[in-house]
Amino acid sequence: MKIKLTTVISLYLMSQGLPVIAQKTASDTLQNIVVSASRSVQNALKTPYATQIWTDSTIQQKSARTSPELLMNMPGIFLQKTNQGGGSMFVRGLTGNQTLLMLDGIRFNNSTFRYGPNQYLNTIDPYTLERVESVMGSGAVQYGSDALTGVIHLYSQRPQFSAKPLLQIGLQKRWASSDMENSYQGKIVYSQKNWGILASGSTKKFGDLIRGNQLGAQSPSGYQEGSSMFKFRHQASKSFEWEVGYQQMVQNNVPVYHKIVLENFAINEMEKQKYERVYWKGTVTTPKAWANKITGTLAFQSSLENRRAEKNGSSTLRVESDQVNSRSVSIDVESQWTKHWSSTSGVEIYHDWVGSSRSDINQSSQKITPLRGLYPDQSRYEQSSIFSLHHIRIPNYQIELGLRWHQVKATLPDTTLGLSVVENQALVYTAGISRFIGTNSSIYLSSSSGFRSPNLDDLGSLGIVDFRYEKPAYQLKPEYSLNLELGYKFENYRFRQQVSVFRTSLSNLITRVKTTAVIQGYPVYEKRNVEESYLAGGEWSGLYKINSKSALQGQLSYVIGQNLTQNEPMRRIPPLHGSIQYLIQTGRFTSQIEHVFAFSQERLSAGDKSDNRMNPLGTAGWGVVNLQTSYARKHWQLSLQLQNLGDVDYRMHGSGINGVGRSIWGQFQITM
Repeated sequence: MKIKLTTVISLYLMSQGLPVIAQKTASDTLQNIVVSASRSVQNALKTPYATQIWTDSTIQQKSARTSPELLMNMPGIFLQKTNQGGGSMFVRGLTGNQTLLMLDGIRFNNSTFRYGPNQYLNTIDPYTLERVESVMGSGAVQYGSDALTGVIHLYSQRPQFSAKPLLQIGLQKRWASSDMENSYQGKIVYSQKNWGILASGSTKKFGDLIRGNQLGAQSPSGYQEGSSMFKFRHQASKSFEWEVGYQQMVQNNVPVYHKIVLENFAINEMEKQKYERVYWKGTVTTPKAWANKITGTLAFQSSLENRRAEKNGSSTLRVESDQVNSRSVSIDVESQWTKHWSSTSGVEIYHDWVGSSRSDINQSSQKITPLRGLYPDQSRYEQSSIFSLHHIRIPNYQIELGLRWHQVKATLPDTTLGLSVVENQALVYTAGISRFIGTNSSIYLSSSSGFRSPNLDDLGSLGIVDFRYEKPAYQLKPEYSLNLELGYKFENYRFRQQVSVFRTSLSNLITRVKTTAVIQGYPVYEKRNVEESYLAGGEWSGLYKINSKSALQGQLSYVIGQNLTQNEPMRRIPPLHGSIQYLIQTGRFTSQIEHVFAFSQERLSAGDKSDNRMNPLGTAGWGVVNLQTSYARKHWQLSLQLQNLGDVDYRMHGSGINGVGRSIWGQFQITM
């Protein structure tokens, strides 16, 4: 089968959230791009927010090892890695429980997500994803707590319908030099006129990560994981569709590399990290204006984290376990009030139950000493909210308005401090307007408030977290953000770009304040709502079609963060960073060369300087060149990636492990 170049290039550019490069009018081209992370399907050019969209073809083309590595070149997003099994996304300077992750319209964040970098995104297999969207500077009205600077929304694959019975089978093998990866993935999809089934699974083994400049393996950093997913989708009638899904990921023996190397641990690992979920979603369409479409979702999610730690020369093994069970229900109602006015409104309820335990095991006598867990055992965290988003379309303008009221109740039965009940409420808004300039450009202005209710990690954590020892703090109140943003978008059949500048004010921030006390060799920190800060910066992304066979694209992001209370830089703020890619298609070959870079970061807070993962003088700038090529036939494809051609030894700012050195990564796919 002959592959048409224009089709391949078009699919690739669409996958980058960029317009198909073909001889069409701007209005035709724009119909190919929608943004649903704002809780409604919209033309990206007309959305008054900075947005990015990556579809299935980009996800396949990037061939990323993990979900965090998949997202690292999105504008406004920076990747930090504490270890090879980690990967925390910084969204305009914030990370951890101050940014919101969504999975298929369901909150992925739970009530134990930590402040600062965490590893939870790595428990979503990129092999199961078909789409990723980001919305910068907004998201609290759309999805609730934690979206202080934006939302990353992941969409997993769904079975499709077909006019005739259709069976598809896909197999994939991935490998890397120096045994850094050896993995297998498989997928089966069966579809008919009104129903479809999808089942997929993977098993992966990652070896120790080899750093650049011939400095060898970073050991121990390797681990193993496996994942599976099953979905059934049914079109019961013209007006009713439903689906049910199950998904899980299990990681075993994931070392926390920097603690073993820098903190005298013989063992420090995630013995078992497991994420599991099951959900049901139903959609009804009606002819009524106030309820064009009603969507209901029921979900159960479970997160298990087992940790083991033992110091060198010690006979005591510390074993910890945290289990979070989350149940949720949501109802969305889409309304079309007039030709130019539509809305999306709904209610959401989330309920977390947390089981937490800790014990010390004497390796000599086998005596087990039970201790209080990281969180109060049997804690509960309840969230309920109501929201309404309105979309107004008038000639040359698009207006977005919305409100959300959110309530939280945390119940912490602490064995030492007794029963504590903490309740908080928040009301947030979003408002944006786009002004269309001709048919292929727009300028927008938006203002959005956000909030983050203190979760169980803020309120009840007791013990060693990263490089500090934390105590419970039941007096905490919500954090707030206020984002002001100005942006410009342009696109036609040959060129596309998006540029935005923003300022985000942060108030009532929950801060870890160092005390004079020391426990188990770690300084004790108390949590307080005492700081005000701001983030300011901008992002640019663009694409230029050189000719029918090649294209050039790039992105650049910068943010500065200042702690006004302490008169110092905010913690872990990423440096100026970006990437540039050149794509060329010749026959059955598709090739890409990219340069990914970050400038140095010398604006460090006192907390940065005391973090043993960072150089107190700052993080050096770096740049790496990667080359990728693939050869495709009708039923198979071979891809090769040459990473870090210059064998540069580098570290992403704030990370606890260095990036991969010069290496070869391969992937072979068969479809039937």
